[in-house]
Parts: sequence; structure tokens; C-alpha cells
Amino acid sequence: MSTTDNNAVCVGQLHTVTIEKLTHGGAGLARIDDLAVFIPGSIPGQKVEISITKRKEGFCEAKVLKVVKKAMDEVMPRCKHFHDCGGCVWQNLPYDKQIKYKEDIVRETLEHLTPVDAEIRAELAGRVLKIIPSPQIFNYRNKLEMSFGYETMRSEDKGGKKIYFDEGPTIGFHQPGEWTTVMPVTECHLYNEQLSALLSDVRRFMTEVNLPVFNPKTQRGMLRSLLLRRGVQTGEEMLAFVVKARKKELEPLFQHFMRFSGRSGMKSLLVIENMGNRERPETPNIHTLVGGSTISERLFDLTFDISPFSFFQTNTLGAEKLYDAIRVGADLDPRDVVLDAYCGMGTIGQYLSRFCEKVVGIESHPMAIDDALRSAGKNRIGNISFYKGRTEQVLAQQLKPGGKYDFSVVIVDPPRAGLHPAACEAVIAHKPQKIVYVSCNTATFARDLGFFLKNGYELRTVQPVDMFPHTGHIETVSVLQRK
Repeated sequence: MSTTDNNAVCVGQLHTVTIEKLTHGGAGLARIDDLAVFIPGSIPGQKVEISITKRKEGFCEAKVLKVVKKAMDEVMPRCKHFHDCGGCVWQNLPYDKQIKYKEDIVRETLEHLTPVDAEIRAELAGRVLKIIPSPQIFNYRNKLEMSFGYETMRSEDKGGKKIYFDEGPTIGFHQPGEWTTVMPVTECHLYNEQLSALLSDVRRFMTEVNLPVFNPKTQRGMLRSLLLRRGVQTGEEMLAFVVKARKKELEPLFQHFMRFSGRSGMKSLLVIENMGNRERPETPNIHTLVGGSTISERLFDLTFDISPFSFFQTNTLGAEKLYDAIRVGADLDPRDVVLDAYCGMGTIGQYLSRFCEKVVGIESHPMAIDDALRSAGKNRIGNISFYKGRTEQVLAQQLKPGGKYDFSVVIVDPPRAGLHPAACEAVIAHKPQKIVYVSCNTATFARDLGFFLKNGYELRTVQPVDMFPHTGHIETVSVLQRK
């Protein structure tokens, strides 16, 4: 097919292609002549029949209809839901190959997306270190959120009014791109081994009490989601039913929820009100049926109380590897004053506090600040303090350059969207000698890296850390030094 023919490639067309490599986000890359095709759910070496789903300038996206030929190194996925769930995209790829591809993706993303001159971009790939693997590749997650809902949902117009027909109340996950229905799930090998037995109990509970599950179309129904948290290193477990109901409706039902209280390791059993339209309540009303409203988890020799919506790394043992990479990158002096921006519940800062004079954390979420203050007190850390607010606002107003603190090292751990432009400006206004940028999205890190490179900093190292085996997610710890 010629380049001219490529312009005729359109949505709905069928093609058979061979996957060349994996790309940022986890999709496989193939080509229809010189047209790039991004195909989620595929791995290098597979020959697949695809259907074009999106056509854009210079590339298109497609979905796999059939695997015509398996890859040479393809393995049998452990989970029976692998091909339908969408949570794991690489479970059929050997783990050593997964982390090699992740390392390559970091290099290619920096080389292609960093907004600097081409010759500088070419040097960035050489700064990427060998990836640090996850200590566990299965059963590593300490948190899992599952949705109550319907397997199928159809609607009919009657007299100008839409009537919904919901079928098959269940618990499971929303498949990629599908928010109205729920795919039933009976196992997940990223969480702990007891999940299958628990889900069997939950399904029995649904049948016995016959409480209506939530319908996102009509905003009706009671059972919304099931939130599971566990202390990987403490063995403590939390089970929380998130429901759309007020306390007066719930109190007669508490005895039904209590049937889960006898489960081994159950430290906390909760029912959480969520009357809003979002999946996560802004100001949750939490009813504690068993134990307290928190469980404990350890990182190194530190203990943290985890509440239902705490900001805590999902892979506990992987977090220790990540934080040690931050420590090595920061190379702290006992006299350093460290800024920990986007600090969540302050886990990074509390770990680093033993290596420096002072840590100052900034976090915009009020509940995270409460968790940070409580855990710092519990761990008896006296050289750390926290400010509530957006990083760019706190640095511009309460922590101005030349003010109370002279930050020699700045740690930033922003969400997937990366740093706000004003936050970038506010950070360099303090002229720290070192910036350690912790990123869960290499593309937005590349964008922000361009800013720092143009404003007096040079990239020393990029350390990839695999926190999420079998997925396309990649964590990096990058060190920037002031020239």
C-alpha cells in the first residue's frame, strides 16, 4: 500500500498486521506501510487482525479482533479475565520482557517528546538507568476498588421518555471505555489470594439481601462500590461498602453488612455514604461497623494509618524501592532543607527526614494533610511540617523565596497531568540546587523537563521503577541539577 493509499485508511476497515513494539500507555505499534497504528491489548511479535477505531493526522488507533499468530515468547496469562478486563495489558508477556520494554519506552518518550533542540533530546536517552523491578509481580496491590452494577443495560423510548432495562446485577470492573455496565469478576491476581472467596461471599450477600445496585444512567440504586485495602506488611484488612443512602436508611441494614466481620484479618469494616454523582465522595460520611476507620501499614521502619481514601502508594514493597531511589537521587546532606511538593500523606518526606535537617510538605487535599500530621506524630518525626494548598500558591504566598526556608532540594511528585506551569515557575524561583521529579507519566514529565532544561537545570539521571507489573504504567525518579 502506498503513502497515498494510507490517506484512505478509515474507521471500520479490517487489516492484518504484525506488532513491532510497545509504546507509551501500553499499546502495541504496527504499521500499514508508513502509517503508525496503535493497538491496545497486543504485544510484540503477534500477528493480529484489527479493526480501525480512530483515524487521526499521521496515525490511527485500532482494536484486536483476532490473534492470527502468537508471539514467540508469549506466555499463558494467569488470570481468566485477562482478555476482557483491561486492568492487565501485558500478563501474557514474560516479566523480564515487560520491564525491558518499559525501560525502552522511557528512553523513546524523552527523546521524542521533550520540547528542546534535537541534539539535546538525543542525549537524554543516555541518562536513563536500568529499571528497578517490582519485588512482587503478583499479589502486590494493597488497594482494590470494584464496582457494583449491571452486566447489560438497554433502553427504550416510551412516550418520549427513556426507560432503562437493567439485567444481571453483579460486582466487577468497568471495561475500558465502558462506564454504564460492569463485567463480573471472580479473581484478580494483582490483589491477595483470598479475593475469590470474598467475592463469592459478596455475591451471596447480594442475592440474600436483594439491595439494588447503582445505575449510573438513572443515578438510582444503593450499592455503588466495594473498596478493599490491606497492609501487605501488617496483614490488616479493610472492607468498605460505598453506598448511595443516608444514615436513617442504612441503620436497619447494618446487621446485613456485619456478616463480613468474622473474616480472617478483618481489622476494619465500613459503610460509606456517597450521595454525589462522582464515584469518590468529596466529604464521605463513614460508618464504622467493626474496628476503627483505619488500618496500619509499614514502609521501612515507619508505620502509617491508612483511611479509606488515603493517598498511599498501591505497591507497598515497590514503594520502598521507589523511595530508596529518591534517597539515592537526592543524595541529601544533613544540613539540607527539603521541599516535598504534592506530598500526599507525607510518606516520602517522613522517610527522607532522617537524612536532612528539615522537610516541608505541601498538599492540596485536606484529608491527606490530616493523615500526614497524624502519621508524623505516630512516627515521632519532629523535623517535618506541612502546608495545605496548591503548590504554586503556597510557594508564591506562604513560602516565598528568601523567606522562612531556603530549599536546597525540591522533591515533586505530581499527578499524571504533571506540574502546573505556575508550579514550575515557583519551584525554580527558589533556585534549589537539585530537583527530584517523581513521575507516573513520562509524557508529561518530558514536557516539564523541557521547561527546567531551558531555565538553568541539567538532567543527571532518570531511574525507572516498575510499580505496576503487567500494566503499561511506569514510574520514574529523575534528578535535575542546577547549572
